[in-house]
Amino acid sequence: MSTALAIATRPSVLREVASRQSVQDGTFAALLVASRIPANLGTLGGLLFLVLAALYAALRIEQCRDAMARCWLQLCYPAFALLSTLWAVYPAVTLRASIQMSLTAMIGLLLSQAARPRAVLAGLFVAYAGYTAISLAAGNIRPDGNDGAMALYGLGGEAKNFFAETSATATLLAMVIANVCVERRAVAVGMLSIALAAACALATVRAHSAGAVASLLLSAGLLGVLLVLRRRSPAAKLAFTGALVGLLLLSALLFQPLLAMVQEMSGKDAGLTGRGYLWYRAQFIIAQRPLLGVGYFGFWNPANADAIGFWRYFDVRQEGTAFSFHNSYIQTIVETGYFGVGIMVATWIAGVLALLRRFVLTPSLATCFWLAFLALQFSKTPVELVRPGTLTAPTVMLFAALGFGWFPITRLSVGRRSPC
Repeated sequence: MSTALAIATRPSVLREVASRQSVQDGTFAALLVASRIPANLGTLGGLLFLVLAALYAALRIEQCRDAMARCWLQLCYPAFALLSTLWAVYPAVTLRASIQMSLTAMIGLLLSQAARPRAVLAGLFVAYAGYTAISLAAGNIRPDGNDGAMALYGLGGEAKNFFAETSATATLLAMVIANVCVERRAVAVGMLSIALAAACALATVRAHSAGAVASLLLSAGLLGVLLVLRRRSPAAKLAFTGALVGLLLLSALLFQPLLAMVQEMSGKDAGLTGRGYLWYRAQFIIAQRPLLGVGYFGFWNPANADAIGFWRYFDVRQEGTAFSFHNSYIQTIVETGYFGVGIMVATWIAGVLALLRRFVLTPSLATCFWLAFLALQFSKTPVELVRPGTLTAPTVMLFAALGFGWFPITRLSVGRRSPC
């Protein structure tokens, strides 16, 4: 009798757990990014992402309205990219890519407004740390295309730089989960999270990406300081925020010496593995259409003679692959002109300022993570492509970070036991 009752009760318990909004948010966050991390999922992964996105949006109609009302500013660049179809060299390519990017951005903003931000972080942790740990255990090591050194690639076959970004993000997420476990005195899970953070950091190093390692060191250090300060007084956090902004401005002024130092420490050549030539040639391409560019996603096209020239120069045999100028601002200027890069950078600054405001006013754990994640991303912008992309996990994360600054600050979120 008791056994039959337990069997009958079990489905209702599972149904109750599955119906919880926090469980749904965490599950969808994990599945959405997991469908776009492995490169070998290809079109199937893209289709799965769109189906999951549609289902999540259907379940969160009110949350969609909140995201649009609170985070509309972050949709300015996707809107401009869509508008660039009007003057694009390849309008069909630009239209398709800008629609896909806009949908990806909207999903990131939707996740940013989830009622339980920690549930979203937990789901992201499972996806990123799980994938990184499996890839590290699989040991997919092969020669780096630049200098022949052995580098760790993702299990899904994605390029080492993309995998390094995945593992670095996993490291930050593991640090946050470890902090939660320390607060709740969950020793076993806390030790596992610390071990995963170390494993993910090791995977980043073994991916042989100097930029990813440098960015991880910077962002992990920032995350550690933010976690220490998050329960301090608003005055103390405001003072730190002011010092941080001053340091960022100083770093921008001293960018060239800092870049030279990183090159020397990482053993990179003066041309940053061909980037110097890319940037030199980009000047002439930008001069042809400086204000509006060639249209979003419209340069690296097999029909473009300039793109073909670059592929031949760098011996890239799969034309149309994810090649770039390895500089976020140059790539954006080429595609959407100075107007486009101005809009993109302005929305980035607005998102960072909104997050810093949240950090000063609340002890939010999610705010600390998203600030560290943006540090991880933006510190790579001068030498890597970091910008809104089409149906990619980093784009979902980018807009989730930029949108979270507008997550409501309530009396509960200001308290010491903030749920977010």
